[in-house]
Amino acid sequence: MKRKIAAILAADVAEYSRLVAEDEEETLTRLASCREVFEDFVGKAHGRVFNTAGDAVLAEFPSAVEATRCAIDIQESLRTRNMGYPAHRQMLFRIGVTIGDVVEREGDLLGDGVNIAARLEGLAQPGGICVSRSVYEQVANKISVHFKDIGVREVKNIPQPVHAFIVEMDDSVAGAWRQAPGPRAKPRRTGLPLIAGGVGLALCAAALAYALRKSGDDAPPRPTASVEAPPRTYAELAKSGGLVQDARTAPELYHNARSYEARGESAAARQAYGALAELGVDAIDAHLRFAALLRAQDGRAGVRELYHRLRDKTGVGAVGLVYATLFEGEERRRRVEAFAASRPDYGPAYLLLADEYSDDRVGAQTIADRRREAEALQRFLAADADGRLAPYFLDQSVLAEWLERARRRLAALEANLKTASADPVVRFTRSNAGWSVAISTPEPATSIGWRIGGAGEFTPTGQIAAIDQRTGRPMPNPSFELPGETPATTIEIRYADSAGRLVGPFRVAFDPATALADGQRDLLERFWTSWLAFGADGRLLYYSHLMSYRCAIAKAEIGFDGATPSQELPMPACDRDNPFSIPAGTRPYLAAPPGAKSVAARLTYVNGAQSETREFRRK
Repeated sequence: MKRKIAAILAADVAEYSRLVAEDEEETLTRLASCREVFEDFVGKAHGRVFNTAGDAVLAEFPSAVEATRCAIDIQESLRTRNMGYPAHRQMLFRIGVTIGDVVEREGDLLGDGVNIAARLEGLAQPGGICVSRSVYEQVANKISVHFKDIGVREVKNIPQPVHAFIVEMDDSVAGAWRQAPGPRAKPRRTGLPLIAGGVGLALCAAALAYALRKSGDDAPPRPTASVEAPPRTYAELAKSGGLVQDARTAPELYHNARSYEARGESAAARQAYGALAELGVDAIDAHLRFAALLRAQDGRAGVRELYHRLRDKTGVGAVGLVYATLFEGEERRRRVEAFAASRPDYGPAYLLLADEYSDDRVGAQTIADRRREAEALQRFLAADADGRLAPYFLDQSVLAEWLERARRRLAALEANLKTASADPVVRFTRSNAGWSVAISTPEPATSIGWRIGGAGEFTPTGQIAAIDQRTGRPMPNPSFELPGETPATTIEIRYADSAGRLVGPFRVAFDPATALADGQRDLLERFWTSWLAFGADGRLLYYSHLMSYRCAIAKAEIGFDGATPSQELPMPACDRDNPFSIPAGTRPYLAAPPGAKSVAARLTYVNGAQSETREFRRK
């Protein structure tokens, strides 16, 4: 047996068992094809595949640099291969790379190096790469990619913890234009330099301008651009060995741009994306990535200037939509709304429009925001059902991610909107002085107004001396007063939500008799312990509380010492002008049976409802 130090690459397929269970024949065919990719790239990197048991691939290399570069090329090639498949059918490999001591036996390699590489592979995301600290230290200043330090990890069957780093592959297009930066371990770059700032903008703009000028009658025919590409197109690109020489079609240029991005070669990626833009391809995923790259280099103002020129020259929908997203706040929302209104058949616009109303974008969503977001998501999914999405995506897996996100978010919104109250709750309370109208809005409000009869100006309720912590603004007064003699009428309520948008008006029927009865019934139910009370000597039973709220009561019945309530208490008629007063000469009490120790009471309200039977004991 021969012992040596080698760089080891370990890979396997994420969710391989599920893929086999869903379609065994196709999965095995694709696995064999993917192994050819490994063999090809490993051979070009002067390595050797020494084991392919099951869905795994194990390879050795003479250096960590070659092993890591090979891993990046493999993942980019496989990513291209997956672009034509929906998300649930993509074959994603996880790759781990380390340097370690190994023993060679009959062509196979054994030892700690192989074991640690296999454990690192388990720490990688599907489609990702995880390397050991020893690899990171050797490649950090030689490969133009970012690494993320994930710290020291305990891994199975390895006695010592492993310090691991993730190669950041930039795999999210759906949110690429608004990714938040995180802590990164940044290598010193020795590859192709980044074009940044005004110089980068000038060069890219010049390249585009030249190409656009060449599109006149005296120019040679430009390559035709097709957005949709079948899976076999991407499979052929993956077999091409990474980069496509003399790339001319949209899939070829997009493949090259993504490959350069994965390698950290931003200038080359920029050039490939620029060539793709020259073709006039209406691919929203490609333009979002291009804009994200430009913004990282030139800032928002720089990429906005370039996309403004590109929009005016090409008229491509994706260019116009991306341009709208390059503004801030209300201006961005207004522009995305205007684009969607002017291009109602452009399906991808509706997911970006939904984002403008999302809680991530607006902070605390209003009910109107949630409804608008749900409507935009519904239109996005309807566009998919009508076949109006796929033509605008070069990478169909990105479309699958967008659709999954839209369905998940719409389900949550519909559940919220279904259970949430949409109208204000209005409660009328009568006093001897008049009516108090209390308003509870279904969301934080910054102002509340009311009017009677549906005509005239709304009267503001004013503000109270308190700050609503949900809005950061003075809290509106949630009530107003009406005269006691106000007749039956309709009251309209409206409010301004936290964004300042007026909501309503909401029509509320006001019937004095019904409102009085409902208000008094509510008070009776809340304070039922005050209905009845025995006198100090137990000879009298007082029911002045019931008499004060008699306008809600059709019948009050009592029963002593466990008897079913059947004795009706005498009550004066309801006086709606002075509803809480007890008429002179009326006795709000009656004689209790000698020795009575308890009494039960039951109320029948004027609306026909009955209260629970309540028991009151003599003290």
